[in-house]
This record gives sequence, structure tokens and C-alpha cells, in this order.
Amino acid sequence: MNPIIIFLETINNPHKDSGSMTETGKRITSVISCTTMETVRVSDPALFYEADRLHIIYMAQDGSDKKDFYESVVDEIERKVREKRDVEVIRHNSTVYRFNVMLRLINDIIKHERDEFGEFVHIYLNISSGTSEFAAAAMCAGMMNKDCIPFSVAVKEHTILFDKFLEMASSEGHPVGDAKSVYRPRMIETFNFEPPDEDLVRYLLFFDSLGGRPYTTGNIIKLLEANDIWRYRPTKTKDPGKNAASVQYNRVVLTPLIEKGWLRNGSSKNRWIVTPSGRAILDIFTDEDDRIPIPDLIESYTVGHACMSRAFRDDE
Repeated sequence: MNPIIIFLETINNPHKDSGSMTETGKRITSVISCTTMETVRVSDPALFYEADRLHIIYMAQDGSDKKDFYESVVDEIERKVREKRDVEVIRHNSTVYRFNVMLRLINDIIKHERDEFGEFVHIYLNISSGTSEFAAAAMCAGMMNKDCIPFSVAVKEHTILFDKFLEMASSEGHPVGDAKSVYRPRMIETFNFEPPDEDLVRYLLFFDSLGGRPYTTGNIIKLLEANDIWRYRPTKTKDPGKNAASVQYNRVVLTPLIEKGWLRNGSSKNRWIVTPSGRAILDIFTDEDDRIPIPDLIESYTVGHACMSRAFRDDE
């Protein structure tokens, strides 16, 4: 094909693929928002920032009598933005009232946008739309991903007049707000805003895969090495004791997990349990597919080491 034609095709279709993004240098603007019943708090900022991609997180459960309504809210947002701009709308039907789920999803979207467009994407996080759990998660994601921009949107005019709102949000002459009753509070596990070290997350996932079963340090080290999760690397030292595999394992793998509060000793010396804080880390930063069933962990080592299979069974 004539190189001039290739160049013109790239200019005319800058969204063709991530490769063309690199060639043209055109930047993509991606906005991440959440909605329950809001429309303009999502559509207007998307138009203001001239969004090319609008991610809408919402919750429309199958079988719910409210599903059609929540779907129609997203339909209306899409209609509003498409009337004025060619925007790609990406829908994410999720559990908007769970902080961990929201933070995980937002981080996944950010990662996908970066993988797709690299340095050519601007990502905006709408912390004024949707649930408070989404707002908190979006703010955390903004702090964890320095190149993302969180923003808020103040309401200029309400759809319900104040007098009508007072009537709707009062009971027996007392103000109650828009919630008549609530569920019990749910504690949110917190952690530092810096993304956790990827190796530590892999080590934590390994211990979670053990399912609380007791294994000796020696066999844990063998399993780590057999599954290429952590490997003992001898170093030059005058004190051979400091170079032992068990010492290095404790220093690099076990101690950091315990100090971060992600792992604790169970009912026996060789039993390790993932804590609620550690569980929150796994829920946000790992997939279910990442988890290795314990039989697979053991088999990966015992294949070719048949004599060891009994040793692993004896540990249990």
C-alpha cells in the first residue's frame, strides 16, 4: 500500500488501534463515573472534559424489579452525551455498594486504559456521582495512580423543589432524609495508598491457596520454588547462617507479610492464616483465576519427586 494512503488512513481514524495512537499522538480522554439515579452529574462532566470514552459503573441485578429503571438511567446518560459528542460508552454492571469491589473495578479500568492507549490517555475520576463507596474508592484510586485526575461536581439546580423535598424526606414532622432505614454498618479494611508490592501480593496469594493447612517451612519453600513464586538465591556472606534458605525466606517472604498485618500464625506453628486486611488486598489486587488450588501446588512439585508426596501428606 502507498505510504501516503497509510498516513491518511491513520489521520482519519485515530482510534483504529493503539499503534495508530502512537503514530498520531492524539490523546484520548477517559472518564470513569458511577450512577444510581444521577444523569447530568455523569453526562455533563463527560462533555466538559470532551471524553472519548465514558465508563459508567452501575448496579442492575437480574431478577430485581428495579433493574429496568437502573438500565434506563444509563440509557439516558448515553443519550445525553451522544447527542453532543461521539463518545464510546462502556458499561460496568457491578456491586456499587461494596468499597473493595469498587476500588478493584476502578483499578482494573485504569489498567485497561493504560494497556490500550499508554501515555496517550488522560483519565478522570468522578467522585461526585454514584454511591459513597464508589466515591471513596475513586479518591483512593486517584491517590494510588498519580496521573489520574479526581474531580467533583456541585449541584447547581435540583429536580425537586425544596418544599417538596422536605415533604418527601420527613416523617411525622421529623427530618429523616432520603433513607428511611439502613443496614448495619460494614467496616472497611484500609491500607496505605501506595499500591502494594506485587511480589508480596503473590506471596500472600500463595498462603491463601494453602487454605490454612499446616506445612513445614522446608516444604513451603519447596512449593514456592516449584511454582516459581519465590526462589532461594545464595549470596556472598561471611556468616553461612545468614545465607540459609529458611533465613532468606523469613526475611523476604514471611516477615514482611506479618509486619503489614496481612498474615498471622494459626492454631499451630506451621499454619498461616490470611487476615481481613490481607483478604482486602487479595480482593482488590488479584483475580479468582490467579488462585492456585492446593492440589495443583503440591502436584507441581511432586511430579518427578514422587517420594515427596508422602511428606506433604504427613504435614497435613
